[in-house]
Amino acid sequence: MFNTPILLIAWNRPEKVSKVINAIKKITPNKIYIACDGPIPNNELNQLKVNETRSTINKEINWKCKLKKYYRKKNYGCKIAVSDAITWFFKNETSGIILEDDCVPHIDFFYFCEEMLEKYKNDERVWCISAHNIFRGSNKIKFSYYFSKYFRCWGWATWSRCWKRYDRDIKDWPNLKKQKILENIFDTKKEINFWEKTFDGLFYKSFPNTWDYQWTYACLLNSGLTIIPRINLISNIGFDKEATHTFIGESGTNNKELNFKKSGIFPLLHPDKIYRNKKADKIVEALCYSGYPIFSFSYMKFFIKKIYFKIKLYFWL
Repeated sequence: MFNTPILLIAWNRPEKVSKVINAIKKITPNKIYIACDGPIPNNELNQLKVNETRSTINKEINWKCKLKKYYRKKNYGCKIAVSDAITWFFKNETSGIILEDDCVPHIDFFYFCEEMLEKYKNDERVWCISAHNIFRGSNKIKFSYYFSKYFRCWGWATWSRCWKRYDRDIKDWPNLKKQKILENIFDTKKEINFWEKTFDGLFYKSFPNTWDYQWTYACLLNSGLTIIPRINLISNIGFDKEATHTFIGESGTNNKELNFKKSGIFPLLHPDKIYRNKKADKIVEALCYSGYPIFSFSYMKFFIKKIYFKIKLYFWL
């Protein structure tokens, strides 16, 4: 039986949460936590979907395990509901795996997290383990994983020692902005401007209504590194009309290894020392952040930039 605790965060997508549970079921974890936000007021369809999601969870978690639930009666939205769920999880556990209801992991992800959580549990430099690698697989990554300054939230794991530094309201941002703290973290003006705009939006406008940029904020300010597997170990199935944020585009997580019984990540070849892969981070920054039109864009610009960065990624690989 798999002993690393797992938190599954769900809301109103019964078909998708069923697929995630079927992936979890392969390892029959001993401890599983379920968090589910409440329905939107005066929305009968949403109420129906939330109830159906909870019924699916109750039906399909049918193995012997310690099961804890955190079901909200009201709707709190992504920012509060998800961050509260993770805080609840780490009030009970010192480490664990977090999955959302649109992220279907390869079975190797669970064992990868288990090994990494144990290996780096006392290393204050390491803050996260991720399933998601945007490169999907590269022979230019020598070891089984590399270290990044960027957190990736599509399937991940961490320790309570790190999560206690999380502040979803980033209350110290105005003071740190005055100190020009981002100039110590990023290399270019373009990057600084992007992240300054992002954190300004979170602090002054509560936009976007999310929790993960605040966790990235905590990791960046504390120089917390994220472990990225050489092979992508997650499939994001949430890019559609049911999504909260990802209505447009595709997840880019459909690498062939996800269809194999063994992904090829094991046996693990560990890096001989801990250092950030600056070249990989530069491409991640361009693809996912300052080089990518997140807050406002035309469809034409969106597709032109998408093609441009895919070409860059191809030549790096």
